[in-house]
Amino acid sequence: MTSHVLAGLRVVELSEVWAGPMAGSLLGDLGADVIKVESYPRNSQTRALVDVGVGMAPGDGPPYERSGIHHLPNRNKRNITLNLRHPDGAEPFRRLVRGADVLYEGYSAGTVERMGWGWEVLREINPRLVMISMPGWGKEGPYQGYVTLGSGLDASAGHTAIRGYPGDPPEETRSIYHSDATGALTLLFAALTGLRQRDATGEGCFIDLSQIEALAWQMPGTFAEWTLLGRRPEKLGNVDPHIVPHDAYRAAGEDSWVFVAAESDRQWAGLAQALGHPEWAEPGHPWATVVGRLRARTEVDAAITGFTQHLLATDAADAIAAAGAIAAPIVDPPGHYASAQLQARDWFKYVTSKYAGTRIMPGFLWSISPDGPTWDRPSGLVGEFNDEVFGELGYSPEEIAGLEAAGVIGTSYALPK
Repeated sequence: MTSHVLAGLRVVELSEVWAGPMAGSLLGDLGADVIKVESYPRNSQTRALVDVGVGMAPGDGPPYERSGIHHLPNRNKRNITLNLRHPDGAEPFRRLVRGADVLYEGYSAGTVERMGWGWEVLREINPRLVMISMPGWGKEGPYQGYVTLGSGLDASAGHTAIRGYPGDPPEETRSIYHSDATGALTLLFAALTGLRQRDATGEGCFIDLSQIEALAWQMPGTFAEWTLLGRRPEKLGNVDPHIVPHDAYRAAGEDSWVFVAAESDRQWAGLAQALGHPEWAEPGHPWATVVGRLRARTEVDAAITGFTQHLLATDAADAIAAAGAIAAPIVDPPGHYASAQLQARDWFKYVTSKYAGTRIMPGFLWSISPDGPTWDRPSGLVGEFNDEVFGELGYSPEEIAGLEAAGVIGTSYALPK
């Protein structure tokens, strides 16, 4: 790895889909040796066994090696497979735990204990281990054993109820979930905190990470509205009830929009200048004050649309931002590639995988000098590092072959006939 911030640390990942895998990628970006233990012979939820079309890279390789949702959050790791329910899977896992600094699992609460790998067992194997369990609801409580992903967490935390546009039915949800991001970043923070605690005490620790509790802290205003004022927050779309203008405005072109906001009188003066009407911010004009603009939201919005609808979204945003207000073009995923800012920072990376080919991938959350992160490894193939990792654990080539023959490990999943 180019980055050496976490060099020398070994992380064992037992998780699927997004939050846990993305956290592992972030740890790998920083130089940790992240070993992703994939279930076997069961396939991960993001390793489709059939070509579902959407999100799949074209090609003749196995569908489970071409899934975009699997490639994105699984860089910079060494992938192995291991059947932890097989009697012969216990010893390889025990050796893996013995040399690990961090182990985290994303199963439902109680699962690892039923498998025989709870904290008390792992602490006996490695007293310096930092173990993190990240079930959706936490390790204890009446929801123990409940299974959930981002959709369930967003709904149960109330995020779904306030997300979207006024009048949207509650069952109409977007397929991007906020809890996936909060879970990944909270797990990264938990791992670094646990390691710091270990350095201070010389002993490992167990961290109970409830993803829904982490998500709830992203919405303090929502909870304050109800607990302090007794008001039920409503879906607002792009509007802020306390700021005018604050919305998405139509730009030139099909389904093209630009977001514009002016949070203060000073920003409003810059926006008025960009719109060609500086008098709208002069003393005495009804729109010159915050209160006046709040009262005239419809008229202000119409005036801004009259300007933006004749310009490309990027041109409108540049003109407004240069004048001192807030503006940005609203882009779809391919539109990010046209961003002069992202291109100037060399954010996009070209990544080549055996079956997915060369793809344009998003870059990193941070840039560190002098040894910033690089995309050293694309998403690993199924069991790609079995020989390497199990060899490091003391297994001979013949013993590794025996584990594969017994169905303990493998390098492919059975496809439906």
